[in-house]
Amino acid sequence: MRRLSSLILAATALTLTAPSAFAADAERNDRLYDASGASVGKVNRVTENGDLLVIYKGKVRVIAASTLSNDDGKLMTSLTKMEIRRLD
Repeated sequence: MRRLSSLILAATALTLTAPSAFAADAERNDRLYDASGASVGKVNRVTENGDLLVIYKGKVRVIAASTLSNDDGKLMTSLTKMEIRRLD
């Protein structure tokens, strides 16, 4: 029982500390999709903390790692295009 508890605790700690972008396996030139599945653009850069830099509507937008996921091989953000447009 102690061993199982230790494994669960270790797995939980690893999950909580791993940046979402690394879990999503984001790389430069990957296509990013918004919450509805529409294409936003290509990833220009992945920062050290896992955030993405994407050029959208002529401006560089920072997409937070916490919004990223990998859905059947597609790099997705939970943000909508309207929310992305409002980002600095």
